[in-house]
Formats: sequence, C-alpha cells, structure tokens
Amino acid sequence: MLGTSGKLRRSITVLAVLVTGSLITASVTNAAELKVLSPQVMKLVLDDLIQQFERSSGNQVMISYATASTLVREIEAGIVADLAILSPEQIEQLQEEDKIVEDSLTPIAKLEFGAIIRKGATKPDVSTVHSLKQALLSAKSIASGDPETSTSGEFFASLIERLQIDDEIKPKIKTFSSGTAALRAIANGEADITIGVVAEIEPGTELAGVLPAQAKKFNSYAVGILTSSNQLEAAKALASFISSPTSLAVMKSKGFEAP
Repeated sequence: MLGTSGKLRRSITVLAVLVTGSLITASVTNAAELKVLSPQVMKLVLDDLIQQFERSSGNQVMISYATASTLVREIEAGIVADLAILSPEQIEQLQEEDKIVEDSLTPIAKLEFGAIIRKGATKPDVSTVHSLKQALLSAKSIASGDPETSTSGEFFASLIERLQIDDEIKPKIKTFSSGTAALRAIANGEADITIGVVAEIEPGTELAGVLPAQAKKFNSYAVGILTSSNQLEAAKALASFISSPTSLAVMKSKGFEAP
C-alpha cells in the first residue's frame, strides 16, 4: 500500500512538471516580438521602460533608433514595425497616409530646449532673450544638427532668424548630421555651444540653461501603432504601457515633462 502511494505521488509530481513545462513552452511560443521605431532622444528612457515591459508581459521588444525624419521616410517606404514614436504632427501625417492605425495616436511626453556646453566650461547667461543673443554672438563656434534632418537643427535655424542674428551667426555654425552628433562635437571641443533638448545631454556636456520664455520651445512626442503590425493586441499593450503614468514618472526623472 505504501509502495503504491509512493508511486502515485511520483506520478503526480512528474505530471505536474510536464504540465508546467508545457505551459512555459506555450507561453514562450505565444510571446510577441515587437519592433519599435524611435528618435534617439527617447533612448534615455526607453531602454529602462522596455525592460520593465518585457518582464511584466513576457513579450520581446526590439528598438530601432534614428532621426525622426529618417523614421518617417522608412515608414512611408513600407517598413514593417509595430510602434512608432514621433511628434504628434508626424503621427497624424502618417495616419492620413494609412501608415498609422486610426485613433492610435497617444501623447507621451515633451522636452524643453536649452543651451548646452562642454562640461566644465564657463556657463553663459541665457535667461533672457538679450543674454541668449549675446551668448550666441560671443561664441567662437556653434554646433547644430542639419535643419533638413534634425529637429533641433530646424529649431535653431528658426530661432536665430526670429532673433534677427542669423547673418552674424551663420559663419560660426558647424553643421552635423543630427542633434546627437552636434552634442558629441561639443563634448569633443569642436564647438562652444549648441541648442538642443535638455534631456539629450551627452557625456562631456552639460546644460547651461533652458531658453527664456520668449524663445521657449518644446518637442512633443506621441506613440502610434503601425498598420503593418500583425500583433495589434501586443502593440496596443506596449503603447498603453509607454503612455502610462508609471512610464511618465520615469520620463520626468530624466528631464521630460507631461505632454
């Protein structure tokens, strides 16, 4: 009788292990693999957030970083992906082109622009429009992303035009492929100052100050689900996670603000 009981317990144990293993295998098999397209500036927060999402959902996420303009071109050309993080205007444009699922646009955060210098350099005063103009006019060289491909570069070009100092400033400008490349140039000592989003601080650089109210600019970001996604439910879950209050709290700790 005891021997029979022992065999029964062993059989139940083996069955439980088999069932558990089958469930784990099924879970792994059913796990979604999502692809996200995002501007480089979001890397600061996405790397942490995506790890949290993967642990809680069991899904896997791959992120492709590039400039926003490059991502728009790739989406228009038919790249297969699940989510895109871009400006609300870009998401709306792609929605009209049937590249983004209708009504999937969800604002997630915004970033303020500021003056960024090499770490340890004397900080110029940029607290007023007058002092900002003087800081730019006094700089020996200014790094900028390409206005054709970089959001920060486009903003800087419009800023110096609004400040009516573009003629004096243009000979000092060193143009780079992106705002990130301009920041690296600051860190390497290739230029004195750049205007960029405050969260995108590269090692070797620091924020001199945010722009004054009259010159203030925010970059807004939103998430949209691509019509090329074949995993809509998993994509919706990821979009909901990225736009959640929990994710916003993480973003705020990195310099982002509520949308």
